[in-house]
Amino acid sequence: MLFIFIAAVLLGVAGCSKAPAPKPLPGDTNSPQPGAPDKIVMPPRMIIGYYENPWPGTPDQTGSFPSMKTFGGNMTGVGPFWFRATKEGTLEAKDSQLVYDTAKGMGLKMYPLVTNKAGSTDAVLGDPATRTKVIDSIVKLAKDKQYDGINIDFELLPPKHRDNLTAFMAELYPKMSSANKTVIISVFPQVDVAEDVSGAYNYPELAKNADFLQIMTYDNHWSTSKPGPIAPIDWYEKNIKYAIDQCGGPHKVLIGVGAYGYEWAKGKDGETITYVDAIVRADQHGAKVEYDDAAQAPHYKYADREVWFENDKSTAAKLDVVAKYNPAGIAIWRLGQEQPEIWPIINQKFHK
Repeated sequence: MLFIFIAAVLLGVAGCSKAPAPKPLPGDTNSPQPGAPDKIVMPPRMIIGYYENPWPGTPDQTGSFPSMKTFGGNMTGVGPFWFRATKEGTLEAKDSQLVYDTAKGMGLKMYPLVTNKAGSTDAVLGDPATRTKVIDSIVKLAKDKQYDGINIDFELLPPKHRDNLTAFMAELYPKMSSANKTVIISVFPQVDVAEDVSGAYNYPELAKNADFLQIMTYDNHWSTSKPGPIAPIDWYEKNIKYAIDQCGGPHKVLIGVGAYGYEWAKGKDGETITYVDAIVRADQHGAKVEYDDAAQAPHYKYADREVWFENDKSTAAKLDVVAKYNPAGIAIWRLGQEQPEIWPIINQKFHK
């Protein structure tokens, strides 16, 4: 999903959860699972790959398309970043019929993202008439395009919109459910994240009005922060535990898995880079890639640059934590940024 990389995530606020959920039993996930409330049946596991459009002026076959084509057999669904809610109550679209047809031909479900356009948030969430108009536009879109569901990805919300976001989902969810459409909402982590970033997301109330909360467990360090790991493993686990506790069980939670990195230059904002970018630059500059065992993250330095990224080893460490809590699924941000070798690891540690 689009995760807007600004000075957002700050250390040192929020709390952690209670005792960790027990380890899952081996076998079929379509049965009552440890950590889930009594009589709750876990849904089939979801493995969603977030899809980003190619750069303007380049063909549809670039961007996330090659990764989706190559590794789609390891996934259950795709979340393309295609729609933005406007202050007029309409949806701006950048969808692709080629991507839709290809994904459907591979048996993948489609959960497009609806984000909040810059400058639209107060109207979309705060004005009841506009809110209803946006919601009806979303329901119509899901029906007309025959999407399997929608992912509401409203980010950088001021805490004052906490009740408004809950009201938005409370109005949207029954309309989508009556159309047999899945509702996912992407939410910021809560543990060691600043209140002004995380405060709008009321996990327990949102869990009542969505099929799944997708926890964006990445960007612990971001483009305008100091250099550091994208998702240090202790922070990652604390946020998984907290989400499961607050949402009423693992059946409501999708866990984000970052596949990207940042390169920070002294005095400049960090640049988002892919795994391939990271490895190529290290080779070009003769930099030795080191591995931080405490954070479970690779990194290196050269000249006035510092790079932190994700690879197969760091992803395996995260998937060990994910498997321990057995949530409803994972969501990878984003297709095309990852080291290809993560896919066999996903099949091994958290298969669909």
